Amino acid sequence: MDLSRRSLLKAGAAAAPAAPAKTETPNFVFLLGDDNGWPHLGCCGDPVIHTPNLDRMAREGMRFENAFVSSAQCSPNRSSILTGCAPHTTSTSRLHTPMPEWEPTIVDYLKDRGYFVGAFRKVHQGAQFDKRWSFYGGQQLDFEKFFDALPSGKPFYLHAGFTDPHRPYRSGAFQPPHDRKKIPVPRFLPDTPEVRDDLGNYYDFIARLDADYGRLLDTLERRGLAQNTLVIFTGDNGMPFPRAKGTCYEAGIHVPMLARWPGRVRAGSVTRELVAHVDLPATWLEAAGIPKPRKMQGRSLLGLLTGGAHPSRTEVFSERNWHDNFDPIRSVRTDRYKLIFNAAPHFPYRPAWDLADSPTWAAIQRLGRAGKLTPPQMTMLDPARPMLELYDLARDPDEFHNLATSPEHAGVLEDLKRRLSEWMHDTYDYLPPATTRPGEPAGRGWPVSL
Repeated sequence: MDLSRRSLLKAGAAAAPAAPAKTETPNFVFLLGDDNGWPHLGCCGDPVIHTPNLDRMAREGMRFENAFVSSAQCSPNRSSILTGCAPHTTSTSRLHTPMPEWEPTIVDYLKDRGYFVGAFRKVHQGAQFDKRWSFYGGQQLDFEKFFDALPSGKPFYLHAGFTDPHRPYRSGAFQPPHDRKKIPVPRFLPDTPEVRDDLGNYYDFIARLDADYGRLLDTLERRGLAQNTLVIFTGDNGMPFPRAKGTCYEAGIHVPMLARWPGRVRAGSVTRELVAHVDLPATWLEAAGIPKPRKMQGRSLLGLLTGGAHPSRTEVFSERNWHDNFDPIRSVRTDRYKLIFNAAPHFPYRPAWDLADSPTWAAIQRLGRAGKLTPPQMTMLDPARPMLELYDLARDPDEFHNLATSPEHAGVLEDLKRRLSEWMHDTYDYLPPATTRPGEPAGRGWPVSL
């Protein structure tokens, strides 16, 4: 590691005691599905999808019912998983922005403590970042190569960025293919044969990902490494369909997450606590006995995983910025309510390019012209959007009924605006918060009109 990065690591580390010594330094495996949204695993309640290996992982470990991304976009969210910071804090909020060379990450913290750090497939932080790994296996998923290269006695961190279930889709990814007639169609999408076939391809690609995970689990067990290895699986953002990926609706930010660590994480456990992807680096650091840096915004999940004390979250925050169009969005979600701030409401909803190319978007446009969409589905074709969207997720899980102008919910609206503003201040957001802190120069904030 160069001197400048080492200085950053030392400057950022808090003067906190290391975790209690363990008989063995733990290993970490991190698995990231590309566009794998909630609830599309069998263990998460999907009645059709074929994911026996990940379902086994849930039986042998912990399932998170309420895990949320930092960004509804691929590379920005992946940056938050590596840094423990919101994407706008580290200048990585725009899709395809490389990780800045001055930003320390979990790769550097672990490598500095003697870990052998490796990755396969999609890391999505730029070619220069890939040079930080001790081992980079490229696009192949030959897990044996990583473990053959692992020096004897070294702890390791393995990062597998699956490319499934990202588009484009083609038939034949999994045999036998999922029965399209049995797939549940989300209410925000029209139920047509082309949409069902599109969803079926998505399901088939997730099943192929599941098979890849099964091979990795077999490798860990065959090499005697499974017992001392914390394995975490999650999706990098929501499903690759309109009103999902690239939005701060539930279908864009709510993702599956599983953790397996024999003897440390209770088998078959389930948590409904709010957790965020930004919490993952602090979790790995605490498990490895490394102090959390001051800059890191997430909080460790180690106590939650192992049945110990842990700080609970009362809200999670997400964002959306440049993808292939500029659509800055911020959201705050509690266990019941969500506030979405559309900073460019004068634009219509514009799906990311891979979604705009999909059979599902073509069906939405065709049915919209024919007047055959439901009113909530039709909002995807509106010429503009409200600046603020407030949803009661307990009564309206599909987020169809905007309560931002409801007098009965004025107190909820103000509370969530305050929470979101505080987070934007604390994380150095480039967008203007709604409220100004006492003693700070007054900004214009958000317009009064919703």
